[in-house]
Amino acid sequence: MNYFVQIFKELYYYTRGYLNSPARWMLIMFALWIYRVSVMPAVAGGIAQGLQIGTLFGMLFFAIKWNPLSISFGLFRTGMPVLTMTFYLLLGMLSTLWSYKPDYSLFMSFEKLAFLAIFFALFTIPQTFLATEKFVVMLMFGSLIFNWFAPRVAGYQGFMGHDLQEGSCAAMLVAYCVGELLSDKVASPMRKPMFRVVVIVGVFCLFTSTSGGANASAALGVAIAFLVSGRIVWALAFALGGALLMLNDAIYDKIFNMLMQGKSQNDIQTATGRTAIWSALTPLAEQKPMLGWGYAAIERYMTDTGIMRLTDVHSNFYGAYGGTGLIGLTLLIIHHVAALLYAFRNALRPGFAGVICALAAGTMNGYSYGYLAGKTAIITVFYLAFVMLTFIYTYVPVEQNEA
Repeated sequence: MNYFVQIFKELYYYTRGYLNSPARWMLIMFALWIYRVSVMPAVAGGIAQGLQIGTLFGMLFFAIKWNPLSISFGLFRTGMPVLTMTFYLLLGMLSTLWSYKPDYSLFMSFEKLAFLAIFFALFTIPQTFLATEKFVVMLMFGSLIFNWFAPRVAGYQGFMGHDLQEGSCAAMLVAYCVGELLSDKVASPMRKPMFRVVVIVGVFCLFTSTSGGANASAALGVAIAFLVSGRIVWALAFALGGALLMLNDAIYDKIFNMLMQGKSQNDIQTATGRTAIWSALTPLAEQKPMLGWGYAAIERYMTDTGIMRLTDVHSNFYGAYGGTGLIGLTLLIIHHVAALLYAFRNALRPGFAGVICALAAGTMNGYSYGYLAGKTAIITVFYLAFVMLTFIYTYVPVEQNEA
């Protein structure tokens, strides 16, 4: 319990300290952006859109002011994980030329590119590995806590509710922290306690989110954490235990009834209707197989034409295929492969064990959540932050008194 109090006090004082730093306006606008996508419904119209656009351009302005290289260097000279994501999103911006919703395609792809540049500026503020890691973990932890409380305080969601953003963010953060706990490459008095508190809170958020995709991606991330840390037997045991759990009907039914309140077995087996979405999307994508209907525009077309009311196609890969065609899908797959291979190649560096686990969890979660192919969500910025860390962790120094 003392660890919990200490970590939350640390989060408070850490936040207060950064609000007195040159980065304060970027962080304030980031908090407002989180509030917009977490609490304000899109149907709020001009106010919601204005807040989202205004905070994004405000963050980008201060990012470029703080570090003029945020775009020219941050997007194009920070390694293959960032570069491949940049190319994928540039195709999204280019799809404005043929998109069903040109303005929507342009903004949604630009928004993600902007966050890469913003994170480059933010993550280059700390001067050491531990300072950078603490900044990133605290930023994500604070965002996760806010995302848990805000919809419930606003009355949009009960204690247990299907929340993809909450569960997906928790999955990536838990995967990172478990990966770093098991690898244990850097010694610091508060590092392990911080990770333990974040993991406990993250697992709680996974439990209340009732998202099967998020829980499955978290399990994958933890299994990879065991594998990367050399605990192969534990990794296999964890994977086998998860498989046996899913195959044992009696145990599965109990967990289903506890976690998946308000859902039928058929909903879960068909991924809450996702297979129906993908079945309806595929013939449309085949009509424009190479370049698609425009970045993030396929769900708008399906909604406007009455095929199916959608805000998300629940898959990065189907979303990329429908929005940017086979070219976009290929670029997205290349990105995921490049990011994971790059992280594995640097696995011996501090921080990369966690990054591998987080990227793997995010990649798997893309099977059930179109956060890179549709509207920008909190998990989108979490994932892009970990992508940028693949560059930051390769150059930020680990001081002798830290190792």
